[in-house]
Amino acid sequence: MFSIFISGRDEYLELIKRVKFLMPDYGLLELQEHQTIILSKTKLKNEELTNFTLDILSDILIVPNFLISTQSYLQAYNWCKEIDLDDLVYVALSIEFNIAFITRDAILYEGLKQKGFSNVILWQDFLNDYL
Repeated sequence: MFSIFISGRDEYLELIKRVKFLMPDYGLLELQEHQTIILSKTKLKNEELTNFTLDILSDILIVPNFLISTQSYLQAYNWCKEIDLDDLVYVALSIEFNIAFITRDAILYEGLKQKGFSNVILWQDFLNDYL
């Protein structure tokens, strides 16, 4: 999500309108924690960034944590524990709703694939398929 907000690319707006994205509510906290990075790297002016961010978020379904079962979290923990626990909630969301987990993290992607988690796709591959 960070790269979407930093980029400000209109094609991402179109993509988000065509493909239903889900994000755990934790993702909003992560955006807030990394707001300094987003603000420093974006090429958008303040008003443009505000409008772009609101447009993007209006089409993303934010899933509250209580909708992700303990079982999905336990499964996600087992997939992620030796790779990267920072993305556990995103993998749990993927498991809970049987949706693809899209990531830019090649190490996480390869690690999950090697362990047999097949419902993961690299961001660039996703873009190649949908843009």
